[in-house]
Amino acid sequence: MIELNNISVSFGQHVVLDKIDVTFMPGEVIGLVAPNGTGKSTLLNVCMNYLKPQTGKVIVHGTKTYKGPKENSQIYQDISMMPDQNDLYPHLTGYDHLKMYQDMWRSKNIKIDNVITQLEMGHYVKKKVASYSLGMKQRLCFAMQMVSDTSIMLMDEVMNGLDPNNVELISRVIIEKRDLGKTVVIASHLLENLEKYSNRIFFLFNGKLELFLDKEEGYTDKATYVKLNSEEAKKVEDLFTNCYQVDLNHQEHLIRVDETAELPGVLSMLIEAGILEFSVGHLSLSDAYQLKF
Repeated sequence: MIELNNISVSFGQHVVLDKIDVTFMPGEVIGLVAPNGTGKSTLLNVCMNYLKPQTGKVIVHGTKTYKGPKENSQIYQDISMMPDQNDLYPHLTGYDHLKMYQDMWRSKNIKIDNVITQLEMGHYVKKKVASYSLGMKQRLCFAMQMVSDTSIMLMDEVMNGLDPNNVELISRVIIEKRDLGKTVVIASHLLENLEKYSNRIFFLFNGKLELFLDKEEGYTDKATYVKLNSEEAKKVEDLFTNCYQVDLNHQEHLIRVDETAELPGVLSMLIEAGILEFSVGHLSLSDAYQLKF
């Protein structure tokens, strides 16, 4: 468990994190969503004590806080952040990196060879990193965090540079770690698969965390949305003057229906106008991202 208590960070007059209070629990995956440069990495760096906030404190497992070298060393046995590709050493092999990370965290409950097999790295892990593609490096960075085997795992843009097969592969491992009781926090502007494995998803907007989805409680936005083609929407948009409407990239059109009882009437009007191709449901993560940012 990791708790952020009244965390604020500013750079000059620019407020990046504004009095954030949130707790991330064991056995859950947290998605932090925002464009690059809006504070996601700053929040993770505060969690790791790489950056000290102007106000507030980080509490790990209910009692531990960053105070000095002794206390910090103890916390770093509980928490890790996925390394960046710039942290890799070109002259070392992937296996060298995994052994180094396992030794640094003194993790004994996870076998390197099992991680290599699970992440399908056997054909390249003993080659020097200088020969790796971007996707291979990204898998190695993820594997390095896996062998650290900490109870809290922070990941910044974990899916960068991965093809769809590897996105699915990494997603399965994240779900496994969640089910083992890990706290996994993923900061990303890439939304593929995020709803699949996240227990809670927050937007980081104007320095605040805004909850989008809690799997136990449902979507924060309880409205129903009807999505249709923007060209088709032009035929009927005057019929829905009482509904919130918006175009997405001039290709798709959203009609927001706040009251469930109003939905049959909206659908009837679309059908009467000859518009039969539309979808109905909650606002998707990708659509909410477009509307927010």
